[in-house]
Amino acid sequence: MAKKWQSSPHTIADIREWNGNGTLLLQPDYQRREVWGDAARVMLIDSILNDIPMPKIFVSRTIKEMRTYRSVIDGQQRISTILSFLEDGFKLEDPYNGPYDGMTFSQLPSEVRDDVLLYAIDFNEASGLPPEELREVYSRVNKYLVPLNRQELRKADFPGEFLRISEEMANLDSLDELGLFNATARRRSLDVEYVSELLAAQLRGISDKKDAIDVCCRDYAAWPEADSSAARAEFERVITDITKIFDSNYPMKKTRWKQKADFYSFFFAVLSLRRGGFSLPVDVSVLRQDLMLLDKRIAPTAEVPILSKYAVYCVSQANSASSRNWRMQFIRAILRGTYAAAMDDDEQRAIMSETATDIRFAIDPSFTGDGCPPAEGFECGGCGGFDEGETSLAKTVLYWPTGTTAFQLSNARWAHVKCRGDIAAEVVIDGADMPGAIEDGYDYDNDEDEV
Repeated sequence: MAKKWQSSPHTIADIREWNGNGTLLLQPDYQRREVWGDAARVMLIDSILNDIPMPKIFVSRTIKEMRTYRSVIDGQQRISTILSFLEDGFKLEDPYNGPYDGMTFSQLPSEVRDDVLLYAIDFNEASGLPPEELREVYSRVNKYLVPLNRQELRKADFPGEFLRISEEMANLDSLDELGLFNATARRRSLDVEYVSELLAAQLRGISDKKDAIDVCCRDYAAWPEADSSAARAEFERVITDITKIFDSNYPMKKTRWKQKADFYSFFFAVLSLRRGGFSLPVDVSVLRQDLMLLDKRIAPTAEVPILSKYAVYCVSQANSASSRNWRMQFIRAILRGTYAAAMDDDEQRAIMSETATDIRFAIDPSFTGDGCPPAEGFECGGCGGFDEGETSLAKTVLYWPTGTTAFQLSNARWAHVKCRGDIAAEVVIDGADMPGAIEDGYDYDNDEDEV
């Protein structure tokens, strides 16, 4: 027999007839055994009910004893799903959203059942191809297709308001300005996935990576407009704050903060502060200096313990809820000094004092000078001098001068405890009262022998 291909449409009624009389082979030995999830099956039937065309199905056609047999080369999952629905194998349930919700095929109105059976699918039918060539066709059809990632599958499985709004927000010009996504990420809908992840945590709280997206896709498929508009407005206010912090002189796209793990924590630190009633002031210059300082020093091998820990948490278990919360708390403490214009929160004081001390210790391990930026050497804010015997952590205080309105690392100062009465300070933190800020904090008092 001559080898040839023929393209022709066949109805679902034809497919059912072939299956019923045993002339349809669904899974040749070269086909992958794959089973679609419930959502994918439901949405295929939804496409049929809405008369939306589907991609071609490839089959091999042979004649045996005056009967035509068809072996599926590509399209097994679609045909299996259609046949299962015709046999009442599943109902039209979530994420289906239409007039036939909860119905099986036999429960559909008779005219709708007729329309389903008359739905036509384009077939490419091969005749006269030996088994090795059929395998080659199957390989060619599937080899160069890029597998759908989870977000591309979600678009098919969970249509609804949550994904629609995520797609709209992923196209915000401000996200391009921040440099969060490259062209490849946008082509594969990874920008939408990341925004969905942020939006899911905004609604449900920080959780492990990706799991919350599917839950929100289902729970917010039908999302009241008033609620979705409020969530979107809050999201955009956070992004607006971030674009103000990172201006043209210090663009986020040129910093570590554009990395997905860092930005996630930064986003929720800002969100937490805004929900606490704080707002970003016009002048963020001192905060920006802190971010530049941290940007340069955060690394897994950093000599500053708390900054090394932050970097490790961006790599190891970066997407676990515990790592995300730890990083968010750290960044929130850094931001709070500008947002709240105060140093009156216990967590903030602990993290800021630990970070300042870690930086000082890394620069000046013997405490013979002052490593806390911006000062190059220890100069007591009280006496203006340096007393070698009075510079250990327990004998110094961290403070912010009177008139300070942004309490950051970059404008913090050190002084001798004995000179405390001679400094004019808004806030003072005793070195002796500086325990580890976050779990497994660094113990400086027991480390002097290692220097």
